[in-house]
Amino acid sequence: MEWIKQLIRLIIALFLQVLLIDRLQWLGICHPQIYIICLIMMPIRLPHWADILMGAFVGLIVDICSNTIGIHMAASVAVMYFRRLMINSLIAEPERIAGEITSASIGTISMWKLMTSMTAVHVLMVTMLSAWSFHHFLWTFLSIIVSYILTIILIGGYDMIHSRP
Repeated sequence: MEWIKQLIRLIIALFLQVLLIDRLQWLGICHPQIYIICLIMMPIRLPHWADILMGAFVGLIVDICSNTIGIHMAASVAVMYFRRLMINSLIAEPERIAGEITSASIGTISMWKLMTSMTAVHVLMVTMLSAWSFHHFLWTFLSIIVSYILTIILIGGYDMIHSRP
């Protein structure tokens, strides 16, 4: 039952990302990535290689739909790689978490630390790989900051709605 819920959340997030958010014009500067909440909230009972494989699969789907060449795949793999390290540094006993990772299961502060750090990794990688240059550094830096803030607002709002009793 838990995997069905995870799969439905992933499909909805991917549809929203590809069909709505990627199509909106955010003044050419902001590119929020809401699908990473599904990667962040995945249960930690999976082996590390399965996490990375799931990140690659999700990133590949977004790349195919967005017509980017491995950018989201690389960023999603990086998120899934660092996610396990971050969870181990934030939580004393990660084995005690039975289900998905939410504010209710790991605590609000730990969840926000996890979301902000994983979003920073993802947004930084997507933006820098898309730009692939330091030629317009200020524009790229502004794009990173605005995309990061909007992504945190969107996925943080989802976590607050999802974790309330």
